[in-house]
Amino acid sequence: MGHRTEPFLATIRNVFHRVVFRVVLFQLILIASGSWAQDASTGALRGVVLDAQGAVITNADIVAIRIETGIRYHSATDSAGRFVVDLLPPGQYSARAEAEGMSPEISPAIRVEIGAAARLTFKLKVAGPKETVTVSDAPRIVEMDPSALSALVDERAIKDLPLNGRRFTDLLLLMPGVTQDPRGLTSESNGDLSYGGIRGYNTSFLIDGGDDNNGFYAQASGRYRAPYEFSNEVVQEFRVSSSGYGSESGRAGGAVVNVVTKSGTNHWHGSTFYFLRDSSLGGAAPAFVGFNPNDVQHQFGGTIGGPIQRSKMFLFAGYDQHIFYIPAVVQFDNGSSVVVPQLGTYPTPGDYEICNPAIGGQACDQALVFASAAGLSAMGGTFPAQSLGNTGFVKLDRVLTAHQYLTARLSTSRYYGTNNVFTDPGSPITNYSISANGEEQVKTESGSLSLVSGITPRLTSHLRVQFSRDLEQSFANTTGVQTSIYSWMQDFGQSSILPRQTREHGCMRRRL
Repeated sequence: MGHRTEPFLATIRNVFHRVVFRVVLFQLILIASGSWAQDASTGALRGVVLDAQGAVITNADIVAIRIETGIRYHSATDSAGRFVVDLLPPGQYSARAEAEGMSPEISPAIRVEIGAAARLTFKLKVAGPKETVTVSDAPRIVEMDPSALSALVDERAIKDLPLNGRRFTDLLLLMPGVTQDPRGLTSESNGDLSYGGIRGYNTSFLIDGGDDNNGFYAQASGRYRAPYEFSNEVVQEFRVSSSGYGSESGRAGGAVVNVVTKSGTNHWHGSTFYFLRDSSLGGAAPAFVGFNPNDVQHQFGGTIGGPIQRSKMFLFAGYDQHIFYIPAVVQFDNGSSVVVPQLGTYPTPGDYEICNPAIGGQACDQALVFASAAGLSAMGGTFPAQSLGNTGFVKLDRVLTAHQYLTARLSTSRYYGTNNVFTDPGSPITNYSISANGEEQVKTESGSLSLVSGITPRLTSHLRVQFSRDLEQSFANTTGVQTSIYSWMQDFGQSSILPRQTREHGCMRRRL
């Protein structure tokens, strides 16, 4: 009987050890989240509470209120009088500190930025016979303390700065050390951005703390083929960290682009927009073209956001569409068309002879040569090309309890067109025949759930679950054999990389 019970006891011990390990690991994660004070998609408030003589006050209650929504976040000071209100969505906040026997103090509005911690110092006075609330005359901000060498692009810059095509990531070029990847100037290499001389595919993109990278091409989901995956109108702000970023930012050999999207507030608001670029309205002709081809871009959409239940549940939604008509101007490498040789002039006068079927001669293939030259010349000229893209976005924020906050987001984008595989937004000229081009279709979806829970006044848990899909396929314009003519035309016939297809599905679960 004793021998039979030993395996059973060993199983019980193994189960007990696994449970203890998971509990300890969970506690370590919670403690780590309290020390980080912010994760990849949030910010934090840090500070200290003192009395009038400068002594620290322990167990003081701290409440941070987000001004746009009225949502409250709670914390408390430790034995050193310090506090951290962590995992705060970026926005405007007002903080309140109070302790037993002391008059409360309220800070003015202070902005919390993504990936940074704002610092406050409260000095409480002893409460008199009648309680008073002190409002400081200015935020006591010691510093904004980002977790890495980084730069912030805020909502005002995203809204006001002009962009051709309105891809918000192009604003990264305004930052020091950021350049266009030398091999990213055309759609062949998809417009990567280089940080500190490191190739663009080493950059990692995060949206609301979730991974937004295409694993095959090492670029953002949807890549630079599509006009954009997220509209400017739904991006609140983003931070670019080029070095020293923490493990919560994920993998990257270059920089981390950390994006946070907008949420609804306690006031209904919205926006609409329409942008038109038309070459017929004026402007210089592209270099080396010799004329101004018909180039038209339409971009339109709008957003709406507000409270479904005031201070409890919020909605934000947006739609953006881009219609891009730009001709493909096919030119030969030497900038000219094929010159059909004439009798008696090529290569030297009199070199071409009249064809004599009895003895043959160079001129016997004259008709074939002339027909082939005319066919190759027809490959040059102006051909229609278009890119059509749209993106939709919806986000719900819900206060479940006083200490639990849930966010759900769904985004989708579509991109398709004709002759849109090889295009260069900076110039319509191409040395490829139109037969070497093709049609590309891109479909992306991303859905995420985020639950922030206040376990204790000093411990906060952040659970994030995400599903994403990135489907891309390209079709060739022809099935003809790929052919190149040195110094004249780069390619005609089917491209060597078409057709092609990539399908990616990803799931992520993270708890901090």
